[in-house]
Amino acid sequence: MSDRVRVIGLTGGIASGKSAVGALLRARGAAIVDADLLARAVVAPGQPALAELVARFGKDILDERGELDRKKVGARVFGDALARAELNRITHPRIAAASQAEIARHAAGGAKVVFYEAALLIENRAQTWLDGVIVVSAPREVQRARLMARDGLDAVAADARLEAQLPLEQKLAVATWVIDNSGTPEATVAQVDALWHELESKYGPIAPPPERPPLRMRPTTRPELRDARERDSRDSASMTAVDDRDAGPLAPERVLITGFPAFTARRMIKKIAAADPTAELRILARAKFTDEAREFVASLPVGQRERASVVIGDVCDMDLGLSSAEYRALTADLTSIHHLAGIYWTGIDAQTARRVNVGGTRGVLELAGECTRLRRLMHWSTTQVSGKRRGVVLEDELDGRTGFHNAYEATKFDAERLARAAAHKLPITVLRPGLIVGDSVTGEIDRFDGPYYLIVMIATNALGVHLPLPGRGTAPLHLVPIDYVVDAAYALWRDERAAGRTFHLVDPNPLPARRVFELVAEHSQTKAPRGYIPGRLARAVLRAPGLSRLAKGPQSYLDAFDQQVFYNQQGTQDLLASTGITCPPVESYLHQLATYVRQVHGTKKRDLEDETFDPFL
Repeated sequence: MSDRVRVIGLTGGIASGKSAVGALLRARGAAIVDADLLARAVVAPGQPALAELVARFGKDILDERGELDRKKVGARVFGDALARAELNRITHPRIAAASQAEIARHAAGGAKVVFYEAALLIENRAQTWLDGVIVVSAPREVQRARLMARDGLDAVAADARLEAQLPLEQKLAVATWVIDNSGTPEATVAQVDALWHELESKYGPIAPPPERPPLRMRPTTRPELRDARERDSRDSASMTAVDDRDAGPLAPERVLITGFPAFTARRMIKKIAAADPTAELRILARAKFTDEAREFVASLPVGQRERASVVIGDVCDMDLGLSSAEYRALTADLTSIHHLAGIYWTGIDAQTARRVNVGGTRGVLELAGECTRLRRLMHWSTTQVSGKRRGVVLEDELDGRTGFHNAYEATKFDAERLARAAAHKLPITVLRPGLIVGDSVTGEIDRFDGPYYLIVMIATNALGVHLPLPGRGTAPLHLVPIDYVVDAAYALWRDERAAGRTFHLVDPNPLPARRVFELVAEHSQTKAPRGYIPGRLARAVLRAPGLSRLAKGPQSYLDAFDQQVFYNQQGTQDLLASTGITCPPVESYLHQLATYVRQVHGTKKRDLEDETFDPFL
């Protein structure tokens, strides 16, 4: 029997008795996530969603205490599809993230089954990610009478409410179990008992083990999701939980990091080890990198290296290439996963890209689904999943209809699609960094591909000629320094509000590509680029003798060189606002990049083709 938590939906028509059935399940000790309570929590005073709603609908949606008047909002959006869509856009992602965090909390507490109670469960198509759906039904005349008595409505108003609901027949069509709540209370109890026994026969005991003693709270600078049922008794400041029994912190994070020895994976390991003195790290490395991984761990400072260990495996293999014992140990131990493994070279062939980017992601998701204590899975994607899109791309968009420039973009798109689908059952955060360049302080760069080739060519322009660009260079170049990406990723990983959401890690004010390369030339004291070669001609030039070695990397970059695309990062800015983490402007660190490139290529005389490194090739 799998240890994966099963999530069962609980829904029904208005006044059908859904809440009464939920109360019966709760009385039996069931773990229940109440979407309505979470919906109230995300619009509580001080929450970003409330500020957005006020900005959209005006202050008159608040009551005298400054709280959201749900009846006023309901009246405002009733019959107005556009207003209702705006309400959903503001609240639904936050409710989804809070729901996933609550499900993960119950799973960590030992629950084998979690009931997800939501009035609009079918309307929001949540049944597609659930393990089953309970629909509580009652005849329309019973609903009508209950609604009139409960809310003091007349017959016309009650009928209007019922007409606005999805017909009961459509809900019953997707039901796994139906509880008829039109009869006596005893009849309903009997049906709940029968359902309880059926679920326990399939999944084992439903009631989770007794909870630990209550948690006391201490202030912290990191916002946390708070249980709506306990909100009124807590201080409104951000909190972190501490166990009352020993006044110490919660159990330390046990983090699996894939993708070693890639630059970003190394930097993320160092960040977690340094920032969290209790975190234990498991570094997944392929067999051929065993010695390098162990040397890397040994190079960590004392106090950090003792908390890091190397796990030999491969995301592309079944069970990550681990023995049954190793795999089971991870599923019982891990609280977080940073999935960075992937092919990042845009010139890669389609078969290899799919094996690593899509197959590797599928393997990590399977592992995550078996983890009994998982708090977060960070899926590292890329802004390039937008493919040939132009214009503004929102963080919650994933649309591949415009096509892709290369196999890298297409397979990263498919990998993210898998992660987003799994986010309905797992606490997943998707990160989409732009083109990661060097450290904004030291200039250190690990690999060269796409823009890196042009940076190197311009910064080390020994010929002293004005090199043309492979396009006009008027479109934005979405560069982002590694230190910002790692700091932002760490903050989002620790923020419970980030679960179930996607974040663009980009420069909010990207410079045009031509201006970036002009600045590289200025800082390198070489000739600035002049003119441009049209895309087709540039590809032909790269096939010429002496340049063909460089063609594999830059050609895929040429396709997107003049692509007018911008990445909205409202969600990233909202969650990082209180942390002080911001992306430095590219002009502030290009000097460091150019200096590092000149030093590396001036002293080691490396060929550009030697700099194209990917640990999964």
